Amino acid sequence: MNSVTKKRKQSGALPDDKARMYGFEKLSDAELLAILLRNGTRHSDVVSLAEQILRVLGGSLAGLMTMPQNAISELSGVGTVKQLQLLAAGEISRRIWNAKRPSAIPLTDSASVYECFREDMRFAQTEEVHLALLDVKCRLLRRVVISKGSIRSSQIPLREVFEQALRYQAAAFVLLHNHPSGDPTPSEEDIKITKRILSLGESMQLPMLDHIIIGDPGYFSFKDRGYLNKRE
Repeated sequence: MNSVTKKRKQSGALPDDKARMYGFEKLSDAELLAILLRNGTRHSDVVSLAEQILRVLGGSLAGLMTMPQNAISELSGVGTVKQLQLLAAGEISRRIWNAKRPSAIPLTDSASVYECFREDMRFAQTEEVHLALLDVKCRLLRRVVISKGSIRSSQIPLREVFEQALRYQAAAFVLLHNHPSGDPTPSEEDIKITKRILSLGESMQLPMLDHIIIGDPGYFSFKDRGYLNKRE
């Protein structure tokens, strides 16, 4: 037992004791993660290990929701079982978040679309392209991930966008992608691809209602900024 663990035990500050005495809401992010991990390593108590993991996740438990499978594999003491526990916690969190918003609520503006997709996308370490397929009342039919790219860029597969929309008989769709840098400002490439998809959608009578770039914090809406009304 190392000196840090001894001090925590002597002070009665172990996370499980603290949770029982004061409630889970009084625990720090590291202490909550420590309860999930259960034990530390020969050189690090469980709370210190949890703090290391949080740093890898970007300093927030929200990082669990987008954590790649190999994200913490190089940390000493984090074996296969602990990795699976953390990945499961992230997936549970993502499903709880998605379940909070009934699919019957229309996605009628950029704010409602952002609210629906932000937790899935804003912490992703690589660019991802998502599709919100909508019915005639702008209710969400299906969420589709159509591309996961490199840390620098992600090509939007135009054919896949329209194949998915036709497959699920969508009346319209909203395209979304994230900028891992956190800055949602569109690039020239983003603007060009948006115009191309808009034109293709119009020719197929399958309208793109918006293209939203998700950053952290905030987002950029092509519709709100007037790009979907511009014609060259």
